[in-house]
Order: sequence, then structure tokens, then C-alpha cells
Amino acid sequence: MATEMITVFIVVFGLMVGSFLNVCIYRIPKKESIVFPRSHCLHCNHQLRAWENIPVISFLMLKGRCSSCKNKISFRYPVVELLTAVLFLLTYFRFGLTIDFLVYIYLLCLLVIITFIDIDTMEILNGLLILCLIVGVYPVLEGGINSIYQSLIGALSLGLGFLLIRMFGQFLFKKESMGFGDIKYAAFIGLLLGWKMALVASAIAFISASVLFLILLPFGKIAIGQRIPFGPFLSLGALLGLLWGTHILEWYLNLVF
Repeated sequence: MATEMITVFIVVFGLMVGSFLNVCIYRIPKKESIVFPRSHCLHCNHQLRAWENIPVISFLMLKGRCSSCKNKISFRYPVVELLTAVLFLLTYFRFGLTIDFLVYIYLLCLLVIITFIDIDTMEILNGLLILCLIVGVYPVLEGGINSIYQSLIGALSLGLGFLLIRMFGQFLFKKESMGFGDIKYAAFIGLLLGWKMALVASAIAFISASVLFLILLPFGKIAIGQRIPFGPFLSLGALLGLLWGTHILEWYLNLVF
């Protein structure tokens, strides 16, 4: 019974945090306060009442429309809330109720914010990467000298690797193919995961981006040479590398060898 209660609490907590992340995703790029003013309709500035601000439930009750002006509410709001709850739950299943769990749900919140801001603006903000560094040094301090070497090699290898991709893309296509934000984000992932898991994360990022490109290309949703935000794919790689990177690497090595 205790496990079920903890699971329910984590899901509810994740939904509430996800609601706050929606505010961050919208306001941070605009350099607006994430505290004031209160949540409101983006069309008519109607301030949301308590019952209109319940994660997911309010969206369903309102049928996806503002109670005042009847304009549509973006479907992204419940998606981010549900996604955050699922990520919190997966982290709990992986780490249990430990310090690791608290540290990494903080990280996952930042990954969600970075992902959706990059989708909206094609930019990964330096301020968010600085906040990520608080988590990036955690496994380094926890793992001792060997972990320090692993993390530094990971940061350098991914950072320099993505810089080379940027330089090669500019030479080949005569335009920017990899933003500096992606390079810094990749370097952070290398610092966080160490070089082995960082390679797993980067491989997942490139494979998932390629698969999505191949799916969207026949439908005309994307064109060859079109730049797409790479942050979401790096976030996916970081997530899978953090939670199951060792298992993925073992599976791949067994498959090849």
C-alpha cells in the first residue's frame, strides 16, 4: 500500500510541477517573471481561477477552451504536465526515494524546459545550461577521481565532436548546421553521463532525429537542408542514457559481438 501511495503522490506532484514548467517555457524566452502575474489566458488575459488551473483535469473540464473568450487552449499544456509526471515516475522506479531521485527530477525539469523552448525558438538559453551544471557536477563529486576523468572526457569529446559537426556543416552546406547552444548542451551531457554513456546519448539523439526526418520527409513536413531544433533529441538521449544507458550499451555490444 505504501508503494502505491508514493506512486500516486509522485504522479500528482509531477503534474503540478509540469503546470509550472508550462509557465517557464512560455515566459523565460520573453524574459518575463515566472511568478507574477498569475496564470492567465493568452488571448483575453482572463486570470485563471483555482478550478481552471488543475493540471490536465481543467483542460478536460474546459474542453480545451478558455472559459471567458472560448479561444482554444494549446494542447501542449496537458502534454507537458503528463510528460513531467511520467518522467518523475520513471526516475522514482530507477532510483527510488533517494538523493539521486531529487537531483535528477530537478535535471529532468530543466530538460523539459530546454526541449520545448528550443522547439519554439530554435535556441538553447545559456541561463538554463548554467542551472544544469548544478546537476552536472553531482555525479562527479559523488563518484570520486575516476568519475571526474570520465566526466571531463565526456564533456570534451561531445563538445569538440559537435563543434566539428558545426564546422563541417558550414563548409559543406555554406550555412549553420549546428548551433552553439547544441554544442554547449552536448558538452553538458558528456559531463553529466561520462564519456561512455554520453556516446550512447549522442547516438540516440542522431538516430531519433534521422528517424523523424525520414518519417516527415515524404509528407512534406520537412525539407532536405532544413534546420530543425536538435535540443529535443539531445534531451531524449540524455534521458535514456541517464536511466538505462548501461543496459542499452550492453544490449548493443551483445548484438554486435
